Amino acid sequence: MTLPNYSLSLLGKKIAFSAFVQLIGKILQIVLAGVSIKLISNFLTQEGYGVYASITEYALFFATVANLGIFGNVIRLMSDKPDDSKIFVHALFVRAITGVFFFALAILICFLNGSSNIFIIGTALFCSALLFDFLTSVCDGMLQANYLMGRATAALLLGRIVQVAVIFWIVKNINSMEHFWILGSTLIGSLFTFFMSLILVAQKIKINWQLEWGTMVIFFKRSLPFGIISLINTLYFRFIPDYLANNLLTDAHFASFNISFRISQVLSLASTFIMFSALPGLTEYIDGKHYEKAKKLFFSLQKIFLIAGLLLVLFGTLFGPYVIAFLTHSKYNIPELSFILPMMLILAAISYGYDLVMLSLFAARKDVWFMWREFIGLGIGLIFFIASYFTPDMTEKMILILLGAIAGELTMVILGTFKMRKLFRGHPTTTS
Repeated sequence: MTLPNYSLSLLGKKIAFSAFVQLIGKILQIVLAGVSIKLISNFLTQEGYGVYASITEYALFFATVANLGIFGNVIRLMSDKPDDSKIFVHALFVRAITGVFFFALAILICFLNGSSNIFIIGTALFCSALLFDFLTSVCDGMLQANYLMGRATAALLLGRIVQVAVIFWIVKNINSMEHFWILGSTLIGSLFTFFMSLILVAQKIKINWQLEWGTMVIFFKRSLPFGIISLINTLYFRFIPDYLANNLLTDAHFASFNISFRISQVLSLASTFIMFSALPGLTEYIDGKHYEKAKKLFFSLQKIFLIAGLLLVLFGTLFGPYVIAFLTHSKYNIPELSFILPMMLILAAISYGYDLVMLSLFAARKDVWFMWREFIGLGIGLIFFIASYFTPDMTEKMILILLGAIAGELTMVILGTFKMRKLFRGHPTTTS
């Protein structure tokens, strides 16, 4: 079974509805995340929140390494076979095996480095939560390929509500606040979300749990290019800047940096939702050689992301400090770091274009091409990161670090856009 060759208008409605459902869900998630951040940031000191942020960023690095692009591959493969239980089950187990391996490695490194008990326990809890998030993403990929993201969004919202409820109980009932208790609430929410998502998948397809190791190996190999893309991009987009900032700033200043970083990261996900909604149809158009429809869809999305990016930078810069104070506490608005949020919003806006070209080329089976160009983006980012070591001024260091992320991301948007234009010029347009 394959998805029908939708007209552009019908596919646009499906993409719009799927994206709308995710957008509404994301708005509600942002509200819930705001409540969580408010509870946590008000309870913890700035130094305590800095430690909490260090734990989560450390675990998220290993999550990126273990990612392997399985979510995108599930959507692309199930675009051809939306009801194929075999793809779903094998993706789920590959996701579980890689997650367990890399998260166990993260915890082992903590022991070998002599990390504090708080850091080790917090890492173990947060890695466990991320593992269940990994498994949930496979369920979401299957539902996304069938344009059923309403179900996945509902499960995610319920999980976040459970997490907020647990945080609220902890804040009200535990006098001595330890970081790992908060991270335990994340684990409970992630566990609930996974089982809810699995139930929803089981309502759509009949799950056959029989495994073929050869199929798992093939799936793993197919996922590698996308996974490497995600890893390299996240290095210069997130983790190298985050690592350098963590070493440069005090815990209190890093807490402020991390708050701005998290806000911009959440806002950057808007394009990801839309592009994963568009991915099944875009793949179908390109595979079916309906390049005129694919071209119209690509450039329509490009206009949307351009306008959204400009509005994000404009309004985010104007109202960002008030949002930070509202979501957390005025203590996280540090005047000497006021330039960080606007620069991060510029990075988030550029990431809209990145998601567009990366997932469009993924649909066109050009992910290996894009993977090798990621090294160019990383190299350009590294020029700025290295330059930050040669200035003694903290503000100049931070500006160079953020410019490295912006330059690397922008390079990939430019290269990817030229590649898509070349792809459309090199194929005859058919409207059938």
